[in-house]
Amino acid sequence: MSAPAARRNNAHNGQGHNAKQARRADPRPAEVKPADFWRIPPKAAAPPPITPASDPTALLRSLGRPPLDQNGADRYLAAVAERAAGLATALAVAAGILAPGPEE
Repeated sequence: MSAPAARRNNAHNGQGHNAKQARRADPRPAEVKPADFWRIPPKAAAPPPITPASDPTALLRSLGRPPLDQNGADRYLAAVAERAAGLATALAVAAGILAPGPEE
């Protein structure tokens, strides 16, 4: 049998799939169960006390100099880390979960 005759007999759809296989594929989505967005969530456990970092830039320094072209980029990244640590400490104080320090 020649190649064109074989193609006519197999009824390919141009993507290498048989036309019968393409008809059998059911593109309908599966049943989706709606989410209950307005339910009351379960109570979360109390978080453990937060101890502020003594040196918030230690992790940044352990990675070495940043691969940035600007001089002083490490100082900018250190300032961001220190500011984030300060804000985290302030949030812990506001939530009442700051661990007591040695001076208390």
